[in-house]
Amino acid sequence: MTRPIQKVLFIEPRSPQEHIFSRLAIPRLGSLLLGTILQQQGLEVKVVIEEISAPNYRSLDFQPDLVCISSISSTAPRAYELADFYRQQGLPVVLGGAHPSFLPQEGLEHADYVVCGEGDEALPDLVKALDTGGSLADIHNLCYRDGDAIQQNSWRPFLGDLDSLPIPDYTLIHGWKARNRRGVISVATSRGCPFNCSFCSVIQLFGRKHRVTSIDRVIAEIRQNGLQARHIFFCDDNFTADRKRTKELCERIIAEGLKIEWSAQVRVEAAKDLELLELMAKSGCFVVFVGLESINPATLKAYNKSQTVEGIKDCVNNFHRVGIKVHGMFVFGSEEDHYQVIRDTVKVSRQLDLDSLQYLILTPIPGTPFYQEMEAQNRIICRDWSQYDGHHTVFQPRQFTPFELQMETNRAMKKFYSWPSVIKRLIARDLFFAKMKAFGRILLWKATWKRNNYFQQLQDQLYTRVQHLRQWLPQKGRMPRVGIPGDVWNLCTWEKGPRDFLIKFLERLGVEVVQETSQGKAGGGSRQTMQVVQAEIARLQEQADFILLPLWQGLGEAAQKIKDLHQEFTKDTMARLLALEFSRESFYNACMELGLCCNKRLGRIRRIYFQTLAEVGTPV
Repeated sequence: MTRPIQKVLFIEPRSPQEHIFSRLAIPRLGSLLLGTILQQQGLEVKVVIEEISAPNYRSLDFQPDLVCISSISSTAPRAYELADFYRQQGLPVVLGGAHPSFLPQEGLEHADYVVCGEGDEALPDLVKALDTGGSLADIHNLCYRDGDAIQQNSWRPFLGDLDSLPIPDYTLIHGWKARNRRGVISVATSRGCPFNCSFCSVIQLFGRKHRVTSIDRVIAEIRQNGLQARHIFFCDDNFTADRKRTKELCERIIAEGLKIEWSAQVRVEAAKDLELLELMAKSGCFVVFVGLESINPATLKAYNKSQTVEGIKDCVNNFHRVGIKVHGMFVFGSEEDHYQVIRDTVKVSRQLDLDSLQYLILTPIPGTPFYQEMEAQNRIICRDWSQYDGHHTVFQPRQFTPFELQMETNRAMKKFYSWPSVIKRLIARDLFFAKMKAFGRILLWKATWKRNNYFQQLQDQLYTRVQHLRQWLPQKGRMPRVGIPGDVWNLCTWEKGPRDFLIKFLERLGVEVVQETSQGKAGGGSRQTMQVVQAEIARLQEQADFILLPLWQGLGEAAQKIKDLHQEFTKDTMARLLALEFSRESFYNACMELGLCCNKRLGRIRRIYFQTLAEVGTPV
């Protein structure tokens, strides 16, 4: 069935929360580039980038035949809302961008088609097929419904000749004239990244091969678009991946007398090349965005970041030496991170005198190796994609509770974006970053209110399970007593190290541990062991305030055993029974939960945990 396509509307949804760059409104190029491609093929196109200008879609003076919406994970809910709105009007909707590319079946719940990965060739092919009635089965990178079945076509090879793409036409953007000569334009000079950070989806989307446009093409794009704006953002994932080429580009900018101000994303190792830095500064580089990620060497290794802490310090110092500002980005929450890493990072950030920064929370974005790992371990705790913006804890960290990671990151941001730091920039007459720091501080103040519900939700998740146990604890005077059936260790594969750590941790908390052991040896397998444990629990009723069943990575298998206990004991007895699952990934969180049963001060419990760790070694 054919459907004439003459007008196409592209939409880039706005971010769910304000962020440090909200006032700059840096446009993503995906929708704009695809819109330019279709315009050159004779179609009428409008591009809405909601960060720049969000219209009233009901009264928009553009009636499309096809709607294309691009989204990342945090903007997916807004994208789905818009897709539903247009589909209700009977218009076909195409979803694209990073999030739908990796969750196309989810996307098809709201759209008719999903274009996965690069859409430079796939979208024009789809438009042609809809217009002429061609076959969808032959369009690579396309996912669609065929009756009740979902068809997911194979991905095509990555585009080889980037010079074949047109220069994006910014006049297609709704409301762009209002920002012309005052706004920021984006220029892409390459695609792909030779590195492989575990939390990044660039490799999956654009490949590991570094594909580039020619220097002549970049200069032409700067002349056509860059000279019409206040600032150019080179939006390559790694602008200095090929340092020789970057030098050539800077030299051309200088030689042709292009007076521009620009910024780009770079890696730490770029700062080792002083010749490169001097050329960048001379050609108009104002600020670089550097993924510093962590000051913890173990974390850098876990992230697959080929850099060192000393390299981070040298990087910032070298850029500052040539007059280039540095926006640093740290990511908290790796398997190797804990609260002290965050606090030490704040100290180092101040010592480095970073001009601006973002402390981001590690986020399992669909399509990344980290997402696959967290999904496999069942550690994702939030499926609201609007929270996947790097500012919310959406997974279960190993050495934080989710609530702690959230609060420590927020605390770190407040330390950096402080009013004294604003005053310091004003004294130095650095008005741009004084304004940015002031804006950052105001955002944090707003976030305290806007995100309060999410903070409360994480706090409730931590405290709810232990609230009912506190009614059994002594209020003052006597040390709380926790009973542990001695044979419960045999129910699961507990090792001596973690078991000794747990007992020592409880004792350091000021808890009296009472273990009731059967006089005879349990035999006959798990069923007989459970009967012995039940007898031990019965004897512990008069000796302990509550009874702990520590289960090692096997709560699923033990579920029926615990269910059986309900038939053996009274309601009061079961209310005092706490079954906790321990594993390598959950050990810290289980200890915090257990500690809160006996002590309300989370900071003290955490301190005791790491003191015990230092004394008896790693428990898992």
